[in-house]
Amino acid sequence: MGKALGIPDSGLIQRAMPTVLDINEPLDKLLLNKRFRQSFMDFADVCLAGESVHFYDEVHELNRIPVDDSVRRVYMARHIVEKYIVVGSEMEVNISHRTRQQILDTQDLADPDLFNHALIELVQLMKTNLVRDYWSSMFFLQFKEESCKESDSYDPMEHLGGCKFSPRLSSVHGSDNSFHQEQKCNAGPYV
Repeated sequence: MGKALGIPDSGLIQRAMPTVLDINEPLDKLLLNKRFRQSFMDFADVCLAGESVHFYDEVHELNRIPVDDSVRRVYMARHIVEKYIVVGSEMEVNISHRTRQQILDTQDLADPDLFNHALIELVQLMKTNLVRDYWSSMFFLQFKEESCKESDSYDPMEHLGGCKFSPRLSSVHGSDNSFHQEQKCNAGPYV
């Protein structure tokens, strides 16, 4: 939506992957990295919980519109409200009734703080429901591998701030995994 509105890339959201991604950073800081956010969004979409990350992404696009450009801000905010906030909308996000009503009842769609409470709630929801599974997913492993390929010196632990991860691929197994119908495993039930 931001490109359609002609929102310039202000540099608020990092374009290039930093050399070191410290996964101990808070999720809201990690989501500022465009490539991390895209990987996390892809994971959330597969988990049928992507609306929160998509909302986060579009609110950041809105925040790149200058505050004095109220016409584009209102247009973008209206798009976000219709797509994510209105009950029964296409990608309705899971926020409190109070926060939803504050957004729906606002008289100033150009307000730069309009979606702040919703963002706080959704980041907390993502931390609770998605982050732990993301770290053990194929999406994270692929993100880590792609990040390491860009660097000439290849030390995966260096690129992850020295954190150690379990080599397990996913916490979803067998019939619970509707996205991978056949999972053959000869190594036993705990792989």
